Amino acid sequence: MRQWVRLRAPFDVDTVEPITDFIAAGDRVVVGIAWRATGQGPEMNMELTSVYTIRKDKIFMIENFWAHADALKAVGWPSKRGDAGVPPMTSPGRSSMVASPPA
Repeated sequence: MRQWVRLRAPFDVDTVEPITDFIAAGDRVVVGIAWRATGQGPEMNMELTSVYTIRKDKIFMIENFWAHADALKAVGWPSKRGDAGVPPMTSPGRSSMVASPPA
């Protein structure tokens, strides 16, 4: 978490918001996020997908991916035809959990 604090330090104001559903995949959770910030320099607007590994009810590791489909593949979400079957990035405010990948 110290790295996250260092990344945020140059900004006066920043927000991180989920932009996809949260997807539970065993001990990991996948979620697309938008990180917007202003401060010392140009404004920043970044979208990425994070994979959180949970151990003993705490975040153990965070992996970030530029491509949402790559994050889903990293947790074993099946995709039979390229990105077919991969849940799309969706609008803000979504908060449902997807319990398991489609059959």
